[in-house]
Formats: sequence, C-alpha cells, structure tokens
Amino acid sequence: MSTLLRLRADADFPAHATQCEWALYDLRGNLLERGHSDPQHWPQAENCELVLSADQCLVLDAQLPKGARRDDAKLIGYAVEDHLIGDIQNEHVVAGETDTDGRTHVWVISRTRLSALLGALLQLGRTPRRAFSELQLAPFEAGCWSVCMRGAKGFVRLGADTGFAFDVSGSGPPAEVALAVQTARAAGTIPQRIDLYCEQEASFNADAWQSALGLPVQRAGDYAWDTYPARSVCNLLVGEFTPPRGRHSGWAPFKPALTLGAAALVLYAVFSFGEWTWMAHSANRLRQQTTDVFRTAFPQVQTIVDPVLQMQRLYDPLMRERGRLGESDFLPLLTAVSEALGSQATYHSLGYDEGRLEFTVTLKDTRAPERLREALSRRGLALTLRDSKKTPAGIETSFSVRFRT
Repeated sequence: MSTLLRLRADADFPAHATQCEWALYDLRGNLLERGHSDPQHWPQAENCELVLSADQCLVLDAQLPKGARRDDAKLIGYAVEDHLIGDIQNEHVVAGETDTDGRTHVWVISRTRLSALLGALLQLGRTPRRAFSELQLAPFEAGCWSVCMRGAKGFVRLGADTGFAFDVSGSGPPAEVALAVQTARAAGTIPQRIDLYCEQEASFNADAWQSALGLPVQRAGDYAWDTYPARSVCNLLVGEFTPPRGRHSGWAPFKPALTLGAAALVLYAVFSFGEWTWMAHSANRLRQQTTDVFRTAFPQVQTIVDPVLQMQRLYDPLMRERGRLGESDFLPLLTAVSEALGSQATYHSLGYDEGRLEFTVTLKDTRAPERLREALSRRGLALTLRDSKKTPAGIETSFSVRFRT
C-alpha cells in the first residue's frame, strides 16, 4: 500500500532539535499513525511532504501586471520587495491564489532556510514532493477567522491564502490579532466571529478576547495539525527547489545506480547520526566549560542557572565602570533598531530607561510590525507592542525593545 509521510518542521529543526512531528497517511488521506521522534524512527513511506511552522513563512498581497507569468520569480519578487526588510535576493517567493480584485497572495520564505531543510532531509533519504505552511492546514470558513495556538506560538488564518503568526502571551488576544481586527474594521472587512483552536490545557479567556476585540469568539476545538486535509495548499517547492521527477518518469535504466546511491546515502545518514551524537556530547562539554569559566570570572556568584545570560548581566556593569558602553545601553540598542528598520519607517519619538528603548514610528502596512519583530529577534532583541493606530501615512505604532532575557 502506497503511503505518505508528512513531516512538521519548526524553526529549531534540524539545527537545534533533531526530533520533529510526523504523520503517516494512506492514499485516501486517512491518518494511519502519528509520532514525534528522531529521524531514525520515522516510518518508511513512498512519498514525503514537509509542513513548515507558520512563523517560517510570510504571506503578502501583490498586484501583478496583466499577463504576468505566475512562475516568474523575479517579477513576483519586485512586486513584494517594498514589503520586506531584507534583500529580496535572499528570499524564495511563490505566487499563490489570485482574489477577485486581482490581488495575488505571495508566499515568502528564506532561501537559506529552505535549502538547509531540504539538504538535511536529503541526507536522511527523504525528498519531499511538496512543502507548505502550516497556516494552510487550519480550518477555514468564509467570513470567519481561525486562530490556532500551541504553547508559546500561534497563527491566525484570515482567508484561504492569508494569515500571520504571533507569539502567545497571557489569556487575552495578542497585540497582532488586535491590530489585524482594528485594520479589518477600518477597511470594512471585519469577520463575523473568531474560531479558536488550541491545546486542551491552553490558557484562554473567551470573555477577555471578546471584550478586547469586540467580536464573538468561540473555542471551536483542539489544535491538531495532522488531522486537516492539504489538498489545495501552495507548494513552495518550485523553481530552483523543484523536486526531481517521480519514479515513473523514465529512470528505469538508472535503477542500479540509484540503488547504489541509496545505499551510500543510508550509510552517510548513519554516520550523520553518529556525528550528531558527538556534537551533542561536545555541546554538553562546552556548556560545562562555560560554567567553569563563569565560576572563575565571578566566584562571588553562588547560584548558576544560565552562565551566558548571567555573564552578560554582569558584563555590562563592568564595561560601564571602565567608561565603555554595554550592549543594553542606549546607543547599541538604537543602532540595532535602526538597522532593522532601515528606511521603512518614520520616527516620531525615542526614549530610554533601564535597558529598555521605547520609540514611536509610522510603518507602511499592517504586516510591518511582524516583520520588524522577526528582524529584531534575529539580533537577540525582544520587542513589545505598546500602542497602534492608523494614520494617513500608515500605521503609527509604539514599541519597546530590550535584549531578550
């Protein structure tokens, strides 16, 4: 019986976590088995698909020129370039569905990230035929929004091909969802209700959500990515990432060579697992060395929980005692924020207090805060949304930024 193995990879796989969730299906899409394990325990299957956690992909709206080819990556890149903070050359863009108003949904993912994932799976003898965002697996009903929360991460599906990811904090709605509701209300596209899917033990207060958003909010069920169909998703494996042709595409004469190559690949995978084990051992040894260095440098500290973070906290005061700037001082924080924003924002105010930089800027569109959060996160900074309102020039938003603790 032909089977399909669907792998769900979050942002930590495989660099920081070797395990990932998987689900095995038959040809009719019936779920046969599910699990969460290292690659050597994944079941064998004739076909493989890759599900990317929602925070790894960005979906934007673009107005493509008439007659434009949907597979013209360069043209699509030009259409969404103004909405991105980084260089478009570093992004892989794929055109999705086109709405009745002529606007096309464009999916964006880091080219480096997608290459790393496919390379890691290739070493394991797995070649996905499709890769798509987890956001497209969420239940969807026209006129309603679906919010899915799992642990500290979540995402909202606004339409068939639109949505965004957010961080979960507290039992009330995240700032990103509140901002999206505010924008939809101003545009006259407010949803009839919000359906929430989350784990059974998740902290959720329906009254707090309804009061904050001014919309009906209901818990629609538990969150389970592997129970939703994936028939009409946007496949990201196009262009340079197009997978090789299937087994019935004229490769029969090369079967002996392919068998030998598969055997070599399995052997290589075995050695790779050994290397991963060795690297894990090395990482533990380095952590112990870090602790020893910290004890030597700061013998007065009795309790050590996170030596790197504790050393950073003690390092900044020592730098200031010697007349130098610490990383949490005003100028280093301002430099990091300025580099992340670039020319995409207009500043209105700046303030600094005890390692926290507060500023108000005007951003060009509603997706800009999320892109700013991702850019600052890569610099080790934590961003908190304070206030947001729509103005003729864009979205005037107030943030506070500090180094992640």
